[in-house]
Amino acid sequence: MNWDHVQLIFARELRDQFRDRRTMFTIAVLPLLLYPLMGMLMLQITQFHREHPVRVSVIGNEYWPGQLPLLDGQRLVPGYLEENESKLVQIEPTLVPSHQIRTVPFQRDGDQVVEGDAGKTSDSKIEGRSLYRQQLLDESKNRVFAGETDLVLLIHPDTVEQLAKLRDHLNPAEESTLASAPPSSSSFLTIVGNRASDRSMIADRRIRAAIENWQRTWVSQKLNEANINQKLVQPLSIGEIDVAPAATRSALVWSKLLPFVMLVWALTGAFYPAVDLCAGEKERGTLETLLSSPVRRKEIVWGKLMTVMCFSVCTALLNLFSMQVTAALVMRQFSRLGTEGLFESLGPLPISSIGWLIIMLLPISALFSALAMAVAALARSSKEGQYYLMPLLLVGMPLVVLPMLPGVTLSVGTSIVPVTGAVLLSRALIEGQYHEALVHLPFVVAVTAMACLLAIRWAVRQFESETVMFRENERFDLQTWIRQVWRDRGETASAAEATLCGMIILVALFFGRMMAAEPTLDWIAIAKSTLIIQVGMILAPCLIMATMLTRSLRHSLRFQRPRISDLAFCVLLAICLHPSYVVLASWVQQEYSIGADTKVLLQQFDAVIGAAPLWSVIFFLAVVPAICEELAFRGFIFGGLIERNGVVRAIVVSSLFFGMSHGVLQQTITASLMGIILGVIAWRSGGVLCGMFFHVTHNSLSMWLARAAREPDGIPNWSQWAFTQVEGGWDYSPTWTAFSVLLAVIGFAWFFARERDFSIPVSGSITSLRTES
Repeated sequence: MNWDHVQLIFARELRDQFRDRRTMFTIAVLPLLLYPLMGMLMLQITQFHREHPVRVSVIGNEYWPGQLPLLDGQRLVPGYLEENESKLVQIEPTLVPSHQIRTVPFQRDGDQVVEGDAGKTSDSKIEGRSLYRQQLLDESKNRVFAGETDLVLLIHPDTVEQLAKLRDHLNPAEESTLASAPPSSSSFLTIVGNRASDRSMIADRRIRAAIENWQRTWVSQKLNEANINQKLVQPLSIGEIDVAPAATRSALVWSKLLPFVMLVWALTGAFYPAVDLCAGEKERGTLETLLSSPVRRKEIVWGKLMTVMCFSVCTALLNLFSMQVTAALVMRQFSRLGTEGLFESLGPLPISSIGWLIIMLLPISALFSALAMAVAALARSSKEGQYYLMPLLLVGMPLVVLPMLPGVTLSVGTSIVPVTGAVLLSRALIEGQYHEALVHLPFVVAVTAMACLLAIRWAVRQFESETVMFRENERFDLQTWIRQVWRDRGETASAAEATLCGMIILVALFFGRMMAAEPTLDWIAIAKSTLIIQVGMILAPCLIMATMLTRSLRHSLRFQRPRISDLAFCVLLAICLHPSYVVLASWVQQEYSIGADTKVLLQQFDAVIGAAPLWSVIFFLAVVPAICEELAFRGFIFGGLIERNGVVRAIVVSSLFFGMSHGVLQQTITASLMGIILGVIAWRSGGVLCGMFFHVTHNSLSMWLARAAREPDGIPNWSQWAFTQVEGGWDYSPTWTAFSVLLAVIGFAWFFARERDFSIPVSGSITSLRTES
């Protein structure tokens, strides 16, 4: 590759972008204006924001203990709420309609309960009391719903009685009282509110806070009267020591928020120049001139990529600068207003933290720029290119949001996730966790570099495809499109049709699993659900599309007859790789822990499998998935993606579809890695049968090992040299695991070294290829 050509293209594209006023405004001017305007708006809102008073109706205040009242006329007793908040609670007088039955069961004399004629229990008085409460509740609901008051506090007539019983229970002088049970915790206060009203919810919060403070005061008073130490209520006092550095505490929120904001702006800043450099040049007619020049397509891509990356980095940095300056000025203003406590964790970032963010930004901007270039190359016009921004943003957003979730920290498992690992690494560096960041740095660098190379390779392939570069705008007509698809059918599916089939399978599996009833853990139900998923949701879509979109079902499903030696090799390879797969699955479960409920379900599932006949388990959980999944993922989908020498694309994409079809994260990771091996086998063998034999052998070994784990003598004597007994079952011995890996490497070397003749169906024809090492 000639880097002088790359430099010339980079200078040309950069000069053209600087001439575009809209691009320069979006990239350079908008970030400098956006955050100051947002800060000014925040200050205006804060100045005009004030707390509004709420109206509270209290019914039955005569039943509240007189020695420690809650109300003082039309307001709360001072001390139960802060002074400024207590003034915002307006107690309204409550007029009880005269037609309601008013039964007063006890007369109050301070906290002493005196039973009079009204307090004698009888059926009529109990019924009257119940009717009284129900009528008050109905009246309170109507008033709150009609907006006549924000909240109603209903005090029940039994409140004083129950408090008196509780006080007597604390008196150690009366042994009979101590022997009796304390009063029940039935609610004697009822709050009638409206959750659809913000004012009602504010009134509810304030009244509850006042009642809780009153309760603390009452408990403290009664404990003193009973000569009981108040420390018994709260025996322990908690001290707090924060070991976080002062700089980290002041930038606590920024350490989580800024990487998210920077990555979003890096993606946004990369996409618009990419659309203009690809789809925009198609519209202006300048792309043909550039492609006809004596410059390789790869050099064109690198020149445009450097331009897009430059704008991506500048956009993120300008947003970072504008946000930090605005936050510092807004914080200073809030400190003058006396409300800096609300924003105490939004302090400015140290210079070193900004440096770590910039270092993290460079590789991520390269990744986003390459993805934006590849996606923008698909667009026929700038208008169409704008529509591709949201799908690209939605795909990348989970990887950016994941580090912000509680409990997600930097580990080996998270460091190998693209973008997520880089965000967590930068956060660890900002927070001063240098040792942890240094340990996981190689994983983050390796994964990010690999993701960048794959994205750049994809962008180069897009520019090398004439059908992508020179597509014209056309009106969509359903009838014409159906005729064209039927007329242009090939021996295998196209790459777009294969990708669409994979998406249809994933969507069908998603809705099928969501709509399915709770699984019944018996073998008949498991067998039926396996058949429905494998045949109805995985195999059926690819069979329907292969019938409608291709001329040959056998070629589209890559059902070629392999050599017997290849079948035997795949069976032996599955046996040799199974110990490594078990180790990998164990490591994945440690890094990405399974929930307790899922563990219980898996244990119950293993128990059901252990009790079922072995032949049926092998058929439904090994043979059926191998046939259906291989025909779908290494047959129809792989055959469509491998057209035009897209071997890497076919292996990687089909393995991702295969892994995601398993639904569970842990299985998705391990199945995707196993799908790469199956993809290599499918490519070298030229069909799906070798992969089926590998798949059946692998699944059968997993089922056999799971059943053997439930029996002490589950492993035959002749094979116990390869196993070791562990807690809960059997596992492969380390010696056999290491030796099997060596055998697998030797087998793969032999498999690739042989000179082989096979036919790979290509869309529109069958091309005989001679593959040599």
